[in-house]
Amino acid sequence: MNKNHLYETESAPDMRQLLRLVLAVLIVLIFATAILIVKQTQARHQAYIELQKLNRELTKLKIEEQRLMIEQQTFSATPQVAQRAVTELGMFFPNNDNRRVIAPNAKPSSQASE
Repeated sequence: MNKNHLYETESAPDMRQLLRLVLAVLIVLIFATAILIVKQTQARHQAYIELQKLNRELTKLKIEEQRLMIEQQTFSATPQVAQRAVTELGMFFPNNDNRRVIAPNAKPSSQASE
């Protein structure tokens, strides 16, 4: 029995050292997991900020596209308006015979006194 008792006391410190080693490894793994979680959270936060920035840029680009489409439609409508003015309303671009230059009077002060 003495021999068993001696065997148990010698194995107990080995078991304690093994448990301490296991505990130390678990603590290191917990800290490593915590650091990885922090890094992933930071990366997600940065990705979210980038996404918001890109969404704002997309909105600005859509507004610019709509403005350009309206401008394009306006410019494409000009020849149609000119054609309808000529065909339906009888309008025309004046030539030299249809132009008249109006010059001011030589005596503007005489008209003011009358």
